[in-house]
Amino acid sequence: MAFAIFYFKDKTVEVGKISWMTTNDQQQCPKVITQCPDLEEEDGWMEIKWDIKGRKKSDSPAFFPAKVLMVGDNYSDLCRKRQEFIMGENIWQEATKRKCKLNSKWEDVEEEDHEVPPKKVGQKSVCAEKESANQMVEEPKKQLANKISSELTNSNEESSDEEQLPRNWSAAQKKVEELQRELKGDHGKQILHAMRELPAVVATLKEIIDKITVQISTPASTWSSPTSSVDGPVSAPTSPQVLSDTDDMVPLTPGCDVKVPRLKLNYLRTASSALYIGDLAVLIYGKDTLSNSSLTGKQSGTHKDVESKQPLDNTKLDAILAHAQAKFPDTTMQDVRRIIRQKCNNISYVKKVNEMKS
Repeated sequence: MAFAIFYFKDKTVEVGKISWMTTNDQQQCPKVITQCPDLEEEDGWMEIKWDIKGRKKSDSPAFFPAKVLMVGDNYSDLCRKRQEFIMGENIWQEATKRKCKLNSKWEDVEEEDHEVPPKKVGQKSVCAEKESANQMVEEPKKQLANKISSELTNSNEESSDEEQLPRNWSAAQKKVEELQRELKGDHGKQILHAMRELPAVVATLKEIIDKITVQISTPASTWSSPTSSVDGPVSAPTSPQVLSDTDDMVPLTPGCDVKVPRLKLNYLRTASSALYIGDLAVLIYGKDTLSNSSLTGKQSGTHKDVESKQPLDNTKLDAILAHAQAKFPDTTMQDVRRIIRQKCNNISYVKKVNEMKS
């Protein structure tokens, strides 16, 4: 045996040569050590001459007390055993199996040598430190795993069953989808509104057909006498029933003094509230009035040098507002005023362009 593992009194563990021991200690040292010596007892310490540089000083003794933990010929193996001892492992425990074959050719008996593990002395502190370190590492792992599982559970509960958007979609794409859904909803409302108006349209067509039929079947003597003029063309006979029918004028709202032709009211465009309110303003005020008027009759700061326009009749304006809110419940007074203001500006601009062309 050329090398040994030495345990010094200052709890230093080193691998060194057998020659570090005295001759008497070399003769008394067992060649095979099967268990850890009692490191707490005062007996069994050997005088070891440690020749490592920096260990020996001028005033230090030549020999240091130590105990032999293990002997062997393989230096690398003893270094590995030294590291295992420092980590708190039992380097002497080896389970050996021995197989004995009896004279009988029918039976094989295995004998196992059960060795009682030696008591670990002086290693309790090392094992306790190792266990505490393992607990400190395992606890953050468990907390992290629990946090991840809870986040996954919450995300699964919040996801909708009807529509699950991919995670890589941007906020802009989600906004586009919301706008598309709103457009679809508005389109459906317009379709329902048009279907509700179908009976009125059918009734109007029937009335027109009935009036044309009555006009054709009426004798010529009941028509108004045609007026002739030398300079102008001869006017065609007109049915007095169509011109004198006062039942065609209906109020915009019940009890309102503002009345409009029922047929023209039913023919207004209803694709959107803006189109309907604009056409209704033209029907009530007329294009000439709208082109020369404004809501308040005042000019803005940028048009102070321009002559002020006449304000629109507030009675008719209130009637348009009440009728628009009854037909389009979501419409506000600001919306109606804005639509009429735009209508006045558009008609005025078209009129100016036509005057410049002419």
